[in-house]
Amino acid sequence: MKKLFTFAIGLIVLTACISVPSAPQTQGGPDSVSPTESPLTVPPAPATSDTTLYISATLHIESKFDSWPADTEAFLNFLQQTTDAGIRWSIGGDIGWLESAEDAQEIVQRSAAMGAQWDNHAHSPNDLAKIASILSSWGAAPTGVVSGFLIEDFDGLQPSYSHQGYTWVPQIIWGGVVCPGHKDGCDDLSVSLYRPTSSSQFDVHNPNGALIKLGGGSHQLADAESLAAQIAQGQHPYPVIGYTIMVEPETLRISTSSTDDVNVILAFVERMNAYPFVRWATIEETAQAWVNAGEVAFQINE
Repeated sequence: MKKLFTFAIGLIVLTACISVPSAPQTQGGPDSVSPTESPLTVPPAPATSDTTLYISATLHIESKFDSWPADTEAFLNFLQQTTDAGIRWSIGGDIGWLESAEDAQEIVQRSAAMGAQWDNHAHSPNDLAKIASILSSWGAAPTGVVSGFLIEDFDGLQPSYSHQGYTWVPQIIWGGVVCPGHKDGCDDLSVSLYRPTSSSQFDVHNPNGALIKLGGGSHQLADAESLAAQIAQGQHPYPVIGYTIMVEPETLRISTSSTDDVNVILAFVERMNAYPFVRWATIEETAQAWVNAGEVAFQINE
């Protein structure tokens, strides 16, 4: 992972044991913004560390048939096994899967009963409210997280979206792409938490911004471990850092990996739990923890 650089505007005054370079602060920023209307239970930061690394896990079930879970029970068993180990899941289902897959409602409901959260995964802003309304009708209250997001659409995002009387409010952007298809150079792979300014200045923090952006890194297990080791050595002294591992729903392996299956993931969880500053949280819970800790903006580039 490349060297950390800071572009934060409006850093708070930290405790004497943390040294973070300050930057000019614009006036009038919100004191706090809650990513959800209902309170979230966020694991407390350990007293032995000045930085807490919140690790989330995500699956994106695209509209393309070849990305759908191959076996409903195997998929749900995978979620249960990893949830029992402590992983917190943030799952996104695209509109084509939600409307066409025979097992979509069962998967949404049973995974939500396990504690998984369902984010709003859409490749077109026109689908945001419809996706949220489907999830809500199935009893899985959608989070305020937008995933599958094209950065050029940022300026056009509305404060809220409605579909057949149901209203959904975007509050968090997970990742972001500059071009569709997950081609080289398209995906944002930074580890970051801040409030974007605009489509053209998406990597510039605006403390007055309404939306929180969480960059989940490369989503690979090895890079998560490297980040944790750096934090243990005193690097990246920010109160809250978030990282997201990502699993392909059709293979139940870490994205781009043919070998990182459930056993490898469970072993990874055990190793990460050895760090006293690691906590498992959903994407939404990580953003809430960042707000609670004072919104110290940062970006760590791969």
